[in-house]
Amino acid sequence: MKKIIFIFITSTLLCIEAFAGVSVMPVQLFIVNPEKQKSTTLTLESVDENEKRIFEVKAFKWTQDERGENILEPDNNIMINPKNFILQPNKKQTIRVGFIQPPSALLANKQEEAWRIIVDEIPPVIKESSVRFLVNLNLPLFLGKQDDLKLKFDLKDNKLIVQNNANSHLQILNLKIVDANKKEIFKSDAMSYLLAKKNQIYDLDNLKLTNSKNYYVQLNTDKNEKMVEMKLFD
Repeated sequence: MKKIIFIFITSTLLCIEAFAGVSVMPVQLFIVNPEKQKSTTLTLESVDENEKRIFEVKAFKWTQDERGENILEPDNNIMINPKNFILQPNKKQTIRVGFIQPPSALLANKQEEAWRIIVDEIPPVIKESSVRFLVNLNLPLFLGKQDDLKLKFDLKDNKLIVQNNANSHLQILNLKIVDANKKEIFKSDAMSYLLAKKNQIYDLDNLKLTNSKNYYVQLNTDKNEKMVEMKLFD
């Protein structure tokens, strides 16, 4: 009996890497000046492959709820060219991503808007038993000026609430809480995006902070090359 197993390799990329024989560059898409820039591009490359691969590209409007959970909705206002293509072995394919209407018209109160560009590999027709890894790439697209780091912290019901008060997104690579002696008492290695004016909630489990003014938050972000340390409460 013929058997075909497809394994999807899904990635929200942090750096330029090859997944199942495919690399992508860049891993984040930006249109910082919508008055002058109408579109941007990304490039997929077949790396040490022997077979062609078929891809489909879709765009989703990206928002977040009050807890920082991602909400994706299909958006037909994004132009993608090509939407479908064949990536030949050891070749490259450039994809252009832009807007049907002027990008500046999409910005409200100078606040950054965000989308997700999903690149899905289409399962090929295979006539014999095999295992095939399929690629799914999830790339952020940001429209608007990048703001400086503007964070505020709050504690509620034994949870740390990180508030992004900037007009643009923040990518948190890891986060720690340390005491006055810089001893680590909480750590999260989870990578997460925090969109403009949104919150991210961290469950502190059974951690009890006796005097919140004696603690600091340390985090690495895409806004700073080095670790940032801020008082939990001023």
